[in-house]
Amino acid sequence: MKKIIQIQKNMEYTNLKQILRDKDNSKVKVKVLRTWDAINIANNNDLISLDMILVDKEGTLIHASIRKSLAQSFRPQLIEGSIYTITNFLVEEYKGNYRPVHNDLKILFNSTTSVTKFKGFDHSIPQVQFEFADYGTIASRCYNTTYLTDVIGILDYIGAIEEIKTRGRPTKIRNIQLLLEENKSVQTTLLGNTAQQIDDDFYKTNKGPFIVIVTSTIVKTFRGQYQLSSTFATKLYVNLNIPEVAEMRNNTKDINVKDILPKGLPKIQDAELALHNKKTVVEIKNLEWNLETKNLMVTCNAKIININNKYGWYYVACLICKTKVKQVKGVLWCERCKNEPKFAVPSYRIQVQVQDETGSTTFISFDKGAEKIISKTAKELVEMQEEMLKLDENTLPKEIQKIIGNEYLFQLHLDEYNLKYGKENYTVSKILEMEISHKQKDSSKVEEHQDTMEEIVRKSRKDKYIASQKIEIGETSVQRPERMPLQMLQKHQKSTKQIATKKKKN
Repeated sequence: MKKIIQIQKNMEYTNLKQILRDKDNSKVKVKVLRTWDAINIANNNDLISLDMILVDKEGTLIHASIRKSLAQSFRPQLIEGSIYTITNFLVEEYKGNYRPVHNDLKILFNSTTSVTKFKGFDHSIPQVQFEFADYGTIASRCYNTTYLTDVIGILDYIGAIEEIKTRGRPTKIRNIQLLLEENKSVQTTLLGNTAQQIDDDFYKTNKGPFIVIVTSTIVKTFRGQYQLSSTFATKLYVNLNIPEVAEMRNNTKDINVKDILPKGLPKIQDAELALHNKKTVVEIKNLEWNLETKNLMVTCNAKIININNKYGWYYVACLICKTKVKQVKGVLWCERCKNEPKFAVPSYRIQVQVQDETGSTTFISFDKGAEKIISKTAKELVEMQEEMLKLDENTLPKEIQKIIGNEYLFQLHLDEYNLKYGKENYTVSKILEMEISHKQKDSSKVEEHQDTMEEIVRKSRKDKYIASQKIEIGETSVQRPERMPLQMLQKHQKSTKQIATKKKKN
């Protein structure tokens, strides 16, 4: 008889692996690992739901959510790190993206859900639980938002807190860099409240190395490198007492704290840039290569007098590394990545002839600089040309032609190619429009026109191609990257070659 009673007692709780869709009569014993508010940033930061990650004694993780109307009544009852018995909940199939854990089911609280705090300790339930992604998994999730990504790494660098505007609201932002187990570095951008989870004083008063865990991030790319971006679900943990941290610490050499904290150097503002290592065209040409000048950054105030469009104004780039892709046996191939890119995108490469009072030379501007003065991406201009059936990449769009005659402050990156071998194709890293008199006239009309055009572009981009996707648990609204399907690019390249062939015959 005692044996039967003991069996019934053991069957009292349902393991998370055993709960069924739509079933609401299960009774689970779980620990609340993390909680966060899902915010609708498109609607005045309105609360969508109170969300959490639960774990049971088997280490099974599940995402649970409480809708807005019930969130405040349940919030005081649910504390991170505490164990609860939960009954009368709903279970649904997880169909959306941005999943914080690998589980095809999701728990939903309703008005009849009962939450009872477990008194005492239960060491059978894990204290913490993560789903760490290695570098290969990070790469596979680039712009794939099915799952959010947890990472563990050695803190290699901490940037200063800065402020940006998202949807017109000021937002804190901070970058950190982690060294992963595979000796790969990955930059992580922390936004909003997450940016303030880094306490500089802690790193000043404690000895490293610091093993940092960052949860629930999105994988993107920046300048050809994988980059993680925080969401509302992101939490940071430092030097947790878990085996993964101990193993990484044992394999790590000491890192000097002063090497990872912000250096405190003043950031060069746009207004100061004109005076920062400023050179004339002739002075740039006369620079010689040595150990001090290699990889030199200079600024130059010059006017664009012509655009050399012999080789076109854009190239088709691999989305990951920004290297030009080529057609090999009918398919696109990225030589740097050594594979067929899933997505490729038109990117600017505009070769401009510039002139100042001392002479003229050639600057080459890529995406970052060109987009600032053209106010459209290369992809947008390619699409506009295709709509007008002007598929010849040597046809210079009027949006680019408009920059001829304008004066800009160019920040240039000079390398061995320029300084040692005397090549005059200088790479532009940044462009600033100068406040010259003829542009100050009717400036309000120009701004009004630009605002109107930007609105038209936004509407056009919304209706065409790839719809924006908002992340409910994300810190900011995230748009899928402006990618062009390979079929469209191949069609475009084929059309371009056909037009070029016709020109040669004529």
